[in-house]
Amino acid sequence: MKTETSHYFALSESDQHAIAQLSDHYWPGIVDDPKQVQQLRSYYEQMLVLTMKDDDGQLVGSLKIPSTSVVIADHRYQISGLSEVMVAPKYRRKGFGISLIMTAFALIQHDDADFSIFTCAPDLVPFYEQGGWTSSPQTVLIGGTTADPIASDKIGTVAMLSLFTPSALDHQAAIAGATIALEVGERIMW
Repeated sequence: MKTETSHYFALSESDQHAIAQLSDHYWPGIVDDPKQVQQLRSYYEQMLVLTMKDDDGQLVGSLKIPSTSVVIADHRYQISGLSEVMVAPKYRRKGFGISLIMTAFALIQHDDADFSIFTCAPDLVPFYEQGGWTSSPQTVLIGGTTADPIASDKIGTVAMLSLFTPSALDHQAAIAGATIALEVGERIMW
């Protein structure tokens, strides 16, 4: 298996197509709308895409690593998360998903992120804990837009958190108890 990291806009056309096909398997009819991608270019420019391919170059799985900065209790933090974690059905339950998220965790930890945060369904908490994150049910992430927010506690998801830098560790209670507005765009949630 081969793992590659690319910026969102540097993905090859074949990788974009393979990711779109896999995404359609998990979320039928929901695709990266080219118009919205252009409107949110600065958001997508900060996004890495991690892909895993088999020996024949076929997509095994992928995930996105969005990044932004937020202010919590008068402290600015650089944060990264996970989005659209997917493994092709024939490769599921073989450890490839764990391998993908552990690779992402290492990338985020050794990049400039103060902490990593994202949301997942409650039944996926043990999976992401294996990758290095801990459940932070009191943390609320607000995706979407100011006009049309998406609150993680209102859609039945749980925040997953991992703190990296001394600043984040020193303010762990404030971060864990925060409501964090991501302002990522219409209908977008990490």
